Amino acid sequence: MTTVSIICRSCGQLTGVEAYDAKLWELHELRRDGRQHGEALVFDSEWLQENVLDDEDEQVLDLTMSKDMAQRGLCPTCGRPNLAGLGQDDFVDPEEARAAAEAHAERMAEFRAGCG
Repeated sequence: MTTVSIICRSCGQLTGVEAYDAKLWELHELRRDGRQHGEALVFDSEWLQENVLDDEDEQVLDLTMSKDMAQRGLCPTCGRPNLAGLGQDDFVDPEEARAAAEAHAERMAEFRAGCG
């Protein structure tokens, strides 16, 4: 049985291969620039109903969400890590990544508690 995989038109990454996806996410968590810790924009259905009134609003929303994904190091088309242009020096070791993730989680908890 042959599995057909496709290439994302935006980031050029192979899609449909679980092991490849797993490695992309593993590398994304090791990014030195910290993009993986960016808070995602979230719009609830009530806000969308009140604020997205026509096609122009929808286009602006799509552009905003695409830019947010790109800023977090994700492909706006397939939603997976976009590692284009990165090299070995753009990644940290797993221990350093774990420490950075814990520090970020702590900062966000303080922020949400009103301490930051």
